[in-house]
Amino acid sequence: MEKKILFLDFDGVLFDTLKEVYLVNRFLYKGIDLFDKVDEINYQLFSKYKYLVYNIWMFYYYNPLIFNNEENIAEKFSKAIINRDIEAEKMFCDKFLQIRADLVKNNYDFWKSLETPYEFFYEIKKLYEEKNPKIIIVSKKNKASIIERFSSYDFNIPNDNIYAREILDKYPTKGEFINEYMNKNNFDEAIFVDDNNNNLKTCEKYSNITQILALWGNSQPNSTGYSQAQAIEKINNFFI
Repeated sequence: MEKKILFLDFDGVLFDTLKEVYLVNRFLYKGIDLFDKVDEINYQLFSKYKYLVYNIWMFYYYNPLIFNNEENIAEKFSKAIINRDIEAEKMFCDKFLQIRADLVKNNYDFWKSLETPYEFFYEIKKLYEEKNPKIIIVSKKNKASIIERFSSYDFNIPNDNIYAREILDKYPTKGEFINEYMNKNNFDEAIFVDDNNNNLKTCEKYSNITQILALWGNSQPNSTGYSQAQAIEKINNFFI
């Protein structure tokens, strides 16, 4: 019998986390209090181009474009990340993660209100409880936040099944991590769900990894992918 496994991104796949990410980045760039009212026009701009960002360090270059309401954002962003300032990125990431940690510790209810589970999350939770398939989380979010979020919704996936930024930052791409994990653990076939096509493309060279683009997340406009219902149907059939 073939050994099958499911790899899932977190942000934009299991949870809608955009508001939390927006508020933290707004605070870092403009110093606006996390509890202040959201500028809906600017928030829509942030959402529209979020597909460009699939790692925390990228916000260092994304934020000036968004919060200054620039034009030609995609083009300017592509140019900005060519000449990276690694030290500045590291400082930014450290601050970002500290703000999130402070929110969880000191304003837990507010933090929880900023992230809401998609219906897809509940369906995956149901699948896990009924069939106990092998599920691995592959996310550039920090592990502690993912564990806290799962715990708050009674999704009892083992912590060892969560591979977050602390591990994934050591790999060039998610695809290389997934392929290595499958080879080491003798899995024959996988499905990988992500809302960013840049991550999915890193799996295209592996014929035993089926990629599902989550259109309910922050995918690029006019992309070809799956609805939540379509994705769940494919995953359920995969584990029959």
